Amino acid sequence: MNTDRLIDVLSANLEPVARGELHKRLVLALVIGGAATFGLMLTTVGPRPEIGTVAHLEWVALKLLFALSLIVTGAPSLIRSMRPEPDDGTRFTLVLFPFLVVSAAAIALLLFARPAAWRGMLLGVHSVSSVRCLLCVMSFAAIPLAVLIWALRGGAPTRLEHCGATAGIVAGAIGAAAYAFNCASDSVPFIAIWYGAAVAFCAFIGAQLGPRFLRW
Repeated sequence: MNTDRLIDVLSANLEPVARGELHKRLVLALVIGGAATFGLMLTTVGPRPEIGTVAHLEWVALKLLFALSLIVTGAPSLIRSMRPEPDDGTRFTLVLFPFLVVSAAAIALLLFARPAAWRGMLLGVHSVSSVRCLLCVMSFAAIPLAVLIWALRGGAPTRLEHCGATAGIVAGAIGAAAYAFNCASDSVPFIAIWYGAAVAFCAFIGAQLGPRFLRW
């Protein structure tokens, strides 16, 4: 059998994957990854003891708002990247918007705060709060990143680094949402720097994994 004949045989009766199937696959990955990450948080660090008070619930809600905004802005870019279509980067730019908003809010709050309060606002309530935040968010993001890569492999992504980076951002945001229930440091600058840095690290890891695991 010559090469042309082999290609004809392999390509016979091929049908495009329905867009709805790709959406369902990605939604399933988000649900599984989110549930597994929340379960991991509960069985490891657990929620902070005073989480039930109104003041702490407000801070948890703010951290969740930041994390969920990254998921909401990142998911459309992931869906688009599952098909071999040209992408002008507009959807990926939207993912950066939550970072810009929280960073602007953090700078404004620091400018109005006393310099003596900056250390606590930037580094958290304990000396290891920042390191704990990085490690927990990145550890919690491992499961959703793996599941998202599985979902993306069901499509036909072509911009592999871009796709992997976006998956890393969404996975990091899921990890940040889980850690929000345990985090004891309540300040917008802390969220901007350390939650943002953890998600950025996840994006970097995703960009490295994309070309390796999403190639088809």
